[in-house]
Amino acid sequence: NHQELISPFALIPPSINNMIQTAAPGEFTHRCAKVSFDSIYKITEDLCRGRFSLVKKCIKKDTSDQFFAAKIIKKRHLQQALNELRIFQLSYKHPNFVKFYQVFDLPTEAIFILEYAKQGDLQLVLELEGYLEESQAIHIMKQILEAVAFLHENKIVHLDIKPQNILLMEKWPSTQIKLCDFGLSRVLTNQCLLEMSGTTDFLAPEVVNYEPLTYATDMWNIGVLIYVLVTGHTPFGGTTKLNTQSNISQCVLDFPEDLFEKISKKCIDLIKKLIVRIPKHRVTANVSLKHPWICLNEETILKNSIDDEEEDDDNSTLLSTNNNQYENNDEDNN
Repeated sequence: NHQELISPFALIPPSINNMIQTAAPGEFTHRCAKVSFDSIYKITEDLCRGRFSLVKKCIKKDTSDQFFAAKIIKKRHLQQALNELRIFQLSYKHPNFVKFYQVFDLPTEAIFILEYAKQGDLQLVLELEGYLEESQAIHIMKQILEAVAFLHENKIVHLDIKPQNILLMEKWPSTQIKLCDFGLSRVLTNQCLLEMSGTTDFLAPEVVNYEPLTYATDMWNIGVLIYVLVTGHTPFGGTTKLNTQSNISQCVLDFPEDLFEKISKKCIDLIKKLIVRIPKHRVTANVSLKHPWICLNEETILKNSIDDEEEDDDNSTLLSTNNNQYENNDEDNN
């Protein structure tokens, strides 16, 4: 009972389905603007470039402070644009997805007008701070899991969950986050499709090995994301892409002491339940939301950290005592 990843075209209005064939200007979407982009917005700077698109910051000309993100997608990548459109239509009222306002349908490209995140993305925070405190990581992951649970309940997989696709809406660290970039997202049905896409460090084994993708593929991404947030390192990073993919395929998960000595056992437990070779053995988004680590508050995290240290100290003392006994026994035997 493998699940097929299909474009969500069958679930959107016929006029958009027609555009798959014609790609004619003026038919792109229900929010298609009737005037030109340049008459309403002014581009101020480039923000980022993705696999299928270019994102620019723009300001509404009749205001001095209304900024938006203009995502420009060439029509040769029409399928990716329509994938995103479906998610925008579905998730417009959900608090953890970037909002879509309108689209300009041009002869060779489409321009999506999206909510602008003035604080940038989570990758910028990692580059500045190296890693997050557990309380910060939990604050982020609760919101990500709620967003992913919403997608999965609506039969959608994201397939590209990573720090660059997590936007910060307020000043760090007390911030609402929003998931973005749905160009690789798909709707699941009951058939099988094999697909190779995503960011190397976050690829699941089934992607690397060209096996069927499911909701569990997103959960692997989330496990890797937690690992990255609390350590600043990827769990399977190699010297080359091929080396990284080989590490992922073998799925040998390590928790180096120098990276995890201050990380709670509850956090490690959730990572272990997500980064699992066999997809059906990974916990779901809804189950993850109920995991003890996700349910922790800052005060409890501090207490658990102290308890973990005391337990480790007790174990060290016991080991030391046992070693002394062995040494004494050796002396007695001599």
